[in-house]
Amino acid sequence: MASHEILNFFEHRRDGAWVCVKPFTLTTKSSSVDIRQGMRFDYGKRIGGVDLAEYLEQLGCQFGS
Repeated sequence: MASHEILNFFEHRRDGAWVCVKPFTLTTKSSSVDIRQGMRFDYGKRIGGVDLAEYLEQLGCQFGS
């Protein structure tokens, strides 16, 4: 999966949070984490060593969200 395809698994909310809309497994250099539908990610919440909200925001700016 290309890095920007992760955006297909999330919805960006008006309050700035990202919410998972379909489950998938996030694999990073340090871990593999199951992300369930409905999980919410705000800035500063790190998972698998990554601030997922910040990462998604960067991708969204680059590829559209």
